[in-house]
Amino acid sequence: MNNFKLDKEIKIAPGFTTPENYFDDFQYKVTSKLNNKPKVFSLNRSWIIAAAAILLVTLSITLINKISVTKSTIDSVSLENYIATHTTISEDDLVNLLDEQDIETLSINSNLQDKAIEETLLQNTNLEQYIIN
Repeated sequence: MNNFKLDKEIKIAPGFTTPENYFDDFQYKVTSKLNNKPKVFSLNRSWIIAAAAILLVTLSITLINKISVTKSTIDSVSLENYIATHTTISEDDLVNLLDEQDIETLSINSNLQDKAIEETLLQNTNLEQYIIN
Protein backbone atom coordinates (compact mmCIF):
# COMPACT_ATOMS: atom_id res chain seq x y z
CA MET A 1 0.00 0.00 0.00
CA ASN A 2 1.29 3.47 -0.89
CA ASN A 3 1.79 6.09 1.75
CA PHE A 4 -0.64 8.95 1.36
CA LYS A 5 0.17 12.34 2.85
CA LEU A 6 -2.38 15.11 2.69
CA ASP A 7 0.13 17.91 3.06
CA LYS A 8 2.20 16.93 0.03
CA GLU A 9 -0.58 16.16 -2.47
CA ILE A 10 -2.00 18.70 -4.91
CA LYS A 11 -5.12 20.32 -3.50
CA ILE A 12 -8.26 20.66 -5.54
CA ALA A 13 -10.22 23.89 -5.23
CA PRO A 14 -13.74 23.36 -3.83
CA GLY A 15 -16.69 24.03 -6.09
CA PHE A 16 -18.56 26.13 -3.53
CA THR A 17 -17.72 29.74 -2.82
CA THR A 18 -19.53 32.45 -0.89
CA PRO A 19 -20.01 35.95 -2.22
CA GLU A 20 -18.05 38.78 -0.64
CA ASN A 21 -19.59 40.27 2.52
CA TYR A 22 -22.27 37.59 2.52
CA PHE A 23 -22.09 36.91 6.24
CA ASP A 24 -21.92 40.62 7.08
CA ASP A 25 -25.38 41.23 5.58
CA PHE A 26 -26.77 37.81 6.49
CA GLN A 27 -28.18 38.81 9.86
CA TYR A 28 -30.03 41.81 8.42
CA LYS A 29 -31.51 39.78 5.56
CA VAL A 30 -32.81 37.07 7.91
CA THR A 31 -34.34 39.51 10.40
CA SER A 32 -36.01 41.52 7.63
CA LYS A 33 -37.65 38.32 6.30
CA LEU A 34 -38.78 37.30 9.78
CA ASN A 35 -40.48 40.63 10.37
CA ASN A 36 -42.82 39.93 7.46
CA LYS A 37 -45.58 38.01 9.14
CA PRO A 38 -47.20 35.20 7.11
CA LYS A 39 -50.83 35.44 6.19
CA VAL A 40 -53.06 33.42 8.47
CA PHE A 41 -56.08 31.69 7.00
CA SER A 42 -58.83 31.51 9.56
CA LEU A 43 -61.77 29.17 9.31
CA ASN A 44 -65.15 30.42 10.31
CA ARG A 45 -67.16 28.29 12.66
CA SER A 46 -69.79 27.74 9.97
CA TRP A 47 -67.18 26.23 7.62
CA ILE A 48 -66.06 23.77 10.30
CA ILE A 49 -69.65 22.75 11.02
CA ALA A 50 -70.35 22.31 7.29
CA ALA A 51 -67.27 20.13 6.82
CA ALA A 52 -68.22 18.01 9.85
CA ALA A 53 -71.76 17.59 8.51
CA ILE A 54 -70.49 16.46 5.10
CA LEU A 55 -68.14 13.99 6.76
CA LEU A 56 -70.94 12.65 8.94
CA VAL A 57 -73.31 12.19 5.98
CA THR A 58 -70.61 10.45 3.93
CA LEU A 59 -69.74 8.03 6.70
CA SER A 60 -73.38 7.28 7.49
CA ILE A 61 -74.18 6.53 3.83
CA THR A 62 -71.30 4.06 3.58
CA LEU A 63 -72.31 2.44 6.86
CA ILE A 64 -75.96 2.09 5.78
CA ASN A 65 -74.90 0.57 2.45
CA LYS A 66 -72.65 -1.92 4.22
CA ILE A 67 -75.44 -2.96 6.60
CA SER A 68 -78.01 -3.32 3.80
CA VAL A 69 -75.67 -5.52 1.77
CA THR A 70 -75.15 -7.93 4.66
CA LYS A 71 -78.90 -8.25 5.26
CA SER A 72 -79.73 -9.11 1.65
CA THR A 73 -82.03 -12.02 0.94
CA ILE A 74 -80.62 -15.44 0.12
CA ASP A 75 -81.11 -16.45 -3.47
CA SER A 76 -82.70 -19.78 -4.26
CA VAL A 77 -79.58 -21.28 -5.84
CA SER A 78 -77.52 -20.74 -2.71
CA LEU A 79 -80.30 -22.21 -0.60
CA GLU A 80 -80.58 -25.29 -2.81
CA ASN A 81 -76.81 -25.81 -2.75
CA TYR A 82 -76.77 -25.54 1.02
CA ILE A 83 -79.57 -28.07 1.40
CA ALA A 84 -77.94 -30.43 -1.10
CA THR A 85 -74.54 -30.38 0.62
CA HIS A 86 -75.84 -30.83 4.16
CA THR A 87 -76.90 -34.46 4.25
CA THR A 88 -78.31 -34.30 7.77
CA ILE A 89 -81.54 -32.93 6.30
CA SER A 90 -83.59 -35.73 4.80
CA GLU A 91 -86.31 -35.45 2.20
CA ASP A 92 -88.88 -36.45 4.80
CA ASP A 93 -87.87 -33.52 6.99
CA LEU A 94 -88.30 -31.17 4.07
CA VAL A 95 -91.72 -32.61 3.19
CA ASN A 96 -92.87 -32.21 6.79
CA LEU A 97 -92.00 -28.52 6.62
CA LEU A 98 -94.11 -27.92 3.53
CA ASP A 99 -97.78 -26.92 3.66
CA GLU A 100 -100.42 -28.27 1.31
CA GLN A 101 -100.32 -25.04 -0.62
CA ASP A 102 -96.53 -25.38 -1.07
CA ILE A 103 -96.93 -28.95 -2.29
CA GLU A 104 -99.58 -27.88 -4.82
CA THR A 105 -97.30 -25.19 -6.21
CA LEU A 106 -94.51 -27.73 -6.53
CA SER A 107 -96.56 -30.23 -8.49
CA ILE A 108 -95.48 -30.41 -12.07
CA ASN A 109 -98.07 -30.83 -14.74
CA SER A 110 -96.26 -32.81 -17.37
CA ASN A 111 -98.13 -33.93 -20.44
CA LEU A 112 -95.39 -36.08 -21.87
CA GLN A 113 -96.37 -38.84 -24.17
CA ASP A 114 -94.60 -42.16 -24.27
CA LYS A 115 -93.60 -41.63 -27.88
CA ALA A 116 -91.82 -38.33 -27.05
CA ILE A 117 -89.95 -39.98 -24.17
CA GLU A 118 -88.83 -42.87 -26.39
CA GLU A 119 -87.58 -40.49 -29.10
CA THR A 120 -85.61 -38.47 -26.57
CA LEU A 121 -84.00 -41.60 -25.14
CA LEU A 122 -83.11 -42.88 -28.61
CA GLN A 123 -81.55 -39.58 -29.71
CA ASN A 124 -79.39 -39.27 -26.59
CA THR A 125 -76.66 -41.88 -26.41
CA ASN A 126 -75.87 -41.14 -22.78
CA LEU A 127 -78.64 -43.17 -21.16
CA GLU A 128 -76.70 -43.68 -17.93
CA GLN A 129 -77.28 -40.06 -17.02
CA TYR A 130 -81.05 -40.55 -17.14
CA ILE A 131 -80.92 -43.79 -15.21
CA ILE A 132 -78.71 -42.43 -12.41
CA ASN A 133 -80.51 -39.12 -12.04
